[in-house]
Amino acid sequence: MRVGREQQRDELREWVRGGAEGRGGLLIVEGEPGAGRTGFVRGALSGAAALGCRVRYGAADALGAELPLRAALDCLHPRGPDRAAAVALLREAEEAARPGGALLAAMDLLTARAEEWCARRPLLLVLDDAHWADPASLLLWQRLAGRAVAGRLPLLLVVTRWALPGRPELEPLCATPGGRTLRLEPLSTAETDELVRDLLGAEPGPRLREAARQAGGNPRLLRDLLAQWSGLLRVEGGRAELLLAEGELPPPPASVTRGLAWLSEPARTALRHAALLGPAFTVRELALVRGRPARELLTELAEPLSARLLADAAGGRLRFRHPALRPALYAEIPEALRAALHQDAAQAFAEAGLPAARTAEQLLGGGRLTPWAVRWLADSDSAPALIAGAPDAAAELLERAIAQVDPRERETRDVLEERLADAALLLRRPESVELLAALRARTTDPGRRAAVDFKLVSALMIQGDMARSLTVTERALAAEFPSVALRLRLEACRVLALADLHRAAEAHALAGPVVAAARRLRDPLCGAEAHHAASYALFHLGRGRASLRHVAEGIGWARRSPEADDMRLLLLANQAEGHMRFDEPVVVAAALEEARELAAATRSTGRLVVTEARLAEFHYRLGDWDGALAGVARAGRLPVSDGWLPVVVHGLRALVLGHRDEREAARAELADLPADAFATPTARRYASHVLLARALLAERDGRPADALGALLPALAEGVEEEAVYERAWVLSEIVRLALECGESATARAAVECCARSARALAEYPGPALALLRCRGLFAQDPELLEQAVVRGERGGWPLVLGQTLEDLAVARAWHGDLAGARSALTRAVAVYEGPGARWDIARADARLRSLGVRRGSRSARRRPASGWEALTPAELKVALLVAQGRSNPEIASVLFLSPRTVQTHVSHILAKLQVRSRAAVAAQAAARPPGAAGTPGAPGP
Repeated sequence: MRVGREQQRDELREWVRGGAEGRGGLLIVEGEPGAGRTGFVRGALSGAAALGCRVRYGAADALGAELPLRAALDCLHPRGPDRAAAVALLREAEEAARPGGALLAAMDLLTARAEEWCARRPLLLVLDDAHWADPASLLLWQRLAGRAVAGRLPLLLVVTRWALPGRPELEPLCATPGGRTLRLEPLSTAETDELVRDLLGAEPGPRLREAARQAGGNPRLLRDLLAQWSGLLRVEGGRAELLLAEGELPPPPASVTRGLAWLSEPARTALRHAALLGPAFTVRELALVRGRPARELLTELAEPLSARLLADAAGGRLRFRHPALRPALYAEIPEALRAALHQDAAQAFAEAGLPAARTAEQLLGGGRLTPWAVRWLADSDSAPALIAGAPDAAAELLERAIAQVDPRERETRDVLEERLADAALLLRRPESVELLAALRARTTDPGRRAAVDFKLVSALMIQGDMARSLTVTERALAAEFPSVALRLRLEACRVLALADLHRAAEAHALAGPVVAAARRLRDPLCGAEAHHAASYALFHLGRGRASLRHVAEGIGWARRSPEADDMRLLLLANQAEGHMRFDEPVVVAAALEEARELAAATRSTGRLVVTEARLAEFHYRLGDWDGALAGVARAGRLPVSDGWLPVVVHGLRALVLGHRDEREAARAELADLPADAFATPTARRYASHVLLARALLAERDGRPADALGALLPALAEGVEEEAVYERAWVLSEIVRLALECGESATARAAVECCARSARALAEYPGPALALLRCRGLFAQDPELLEQAVVRGERGGWPLVLGQTLEDLAVARAWHGDLAGARSALTRAVAVYEGPGARWDIARADARLRSLGVRRGSRSARRRPASGWEALTPAELKVALLVAQGRSNPEIASVLFLSPRTVQTHVSHILAKLQVRSRAAVAAQAAARPPGAAGTPGAPGP
């Protein structure tokens, strides 16, 4: 399979054409083992014979490295009398007391034969794997290369090699004046995706693309990994996806380390010890594990560094350049020895003052905790830092420690349990509630009890138990309170609980004094929490703009102190959600980018999962469905236990896959939902994606009545239901399906219900648009649906616009306006094509076909695989900005995307245009005919 490197192939073919015309030369092709040197050279030189060149090919191997001229003979004379003559001379050299003369004679014989061939026609000699070649063959090749590059012979020499340490005799050949070197770099991200696509015959999904990075861009290693995962892949609808998350995949095959036999034993041992330290490590960490000064590691690391097995990483660290190599080396260490090495490393790290998270990583790999490890968790000042920075690791270690400590050691257990509760609270795990409740019951000190009460209230709110959180808050506020700031924070919690319990007016009345008190106190954390409480009360009163003003003030307070970082993250997520409701993507993108950076910097796992979920929803609405799938994949991998998370992850993933007509994959996502997925009110608020996905799959299977039934829970009445923003659009889908099923009463009920939701959420444009759609569908009124289309265009959410255009096409067809219907259908399909909504295109075609409307061939043609026409609308926008010289951050700002999503688009653009640089994209864009799609200044699609 030939993936990428087209420009280099073209250069090599041009070089061969010059050789066929009589020009000599030397070309060194470098690349690591598995880079595809042999296949690249064979493919690029396949036309040499047809150009009139005599071609001779040979490959050196490790076994022949000690046999003089073995590699040269295999290339020039694999058999026949000339080989026999040269071998006779070599035997004479072996038996002679002074072998130099016979060896030189053999070399002269081979040189003369090559010159005779060159006299007849141009000669192309290929020596593969020259790093294994014997010194005599390399000397002969050097002699021939000097004559070739000097123009004395019509001779082309191609040598493939990799930087095998300990072979200095190869360097003089590679340094021949006039020779050229061509390096096969690791595959880029886009080229890796392309190779996966070629090998599997399907587009790789987000999980598979992420897992494929383990190969580090090495084609052979990637093939080995795909073979290892063959039973874990699902290929459907032109898409291939892993059934397991990356962390659940089996270890890499033993073949991953098969190319390391050349390593010295000290170097291999150093790599095994490095594998204990994770994907990246510092030299100091490795020195601590090895029990040796760092300066003594230089010799051991020289081999893997020169062979590029290790590479520089951020923060002055080293990393395994092929991520799959680390677990393969790790598996070579016996399990019992691994545990002991991890335990020793943990103690060495702690005593050396390394970050607590690095110590914890070693303890996690060390099995049962040693007495020293239990003391470190209970007594060390590092434990609180560990909980703040790596709560998941802290929780697992604290659970192990509590299980090992004697129940009679009550003081030690109390310390461990409180720390476990802190970690569980950061991880949003339900057990934090009972741990904190038990600690509160045993606590007598008023100050400590107030602090535990605040943690307990926070834990209850995270789990959605607002009634109990209000009870605990009021009990705590009724007691003696030593801290003014903590009391104010609990008063803010009371506002939050009241608002969530549908007592928003009461909450709003209490919020004002809390904000005023926080302003007087001038404490950043109290100020942020007070404004958060006020914003929440206003949100539940349906006053979105006023709520967002308090959110912005709260963020301003939180930015004044790192202590308020967690509240800042919460407020940024609320800011993003609020402005998303107002169709204001610029603010949404900025808030989510700031939140993601802060969550990563503070290692706040609980807040990061919220940010990733919001980002996924944002990308889904923008039509960047690959970005949405990547976002929920990241959120799903984070070690938190929020009850709503599975609903978001599986619901959004199922909905995207359903729209893309990958039915089996979508069903699998819905089947993965826990039985109690909708047990909490918070989880029920995120139910719309699950309902829509279930309905989509039923409709796709030809069961419209079942599709309608899947959505009917959205008709439930109540204050809580009316305030759910996404409900209005679900109700508009109920109207469409109910009318198709002939259930006009249900359709009318959904219209009325949507009107109530639109009144409850009157500030926001989305419910009003949904109401227009409902009424337009119910009356088959093109005028109302045209108004909905205008609002949809203003909102900027592609799927909403596409579905509204589809409905408009149907209504126009019902009224006999077939030309107008065809126009609306064509526009709807163009919108659907952007995110790849294949099912929506099929449904729209079917609905209109029954009314006598078909699209023209122009809108029906399939997008080609390469070239500018292969770019999706989103990729085309990015490509045009790249051609203007914009950076990824600038493009992200213009298009309201994350920089990571822009980078993904750029990678796809480079692959589809078959170029390797942004400058080449600009050059191709400038060369396009004026007015062509993809030409700077040309009208957009």
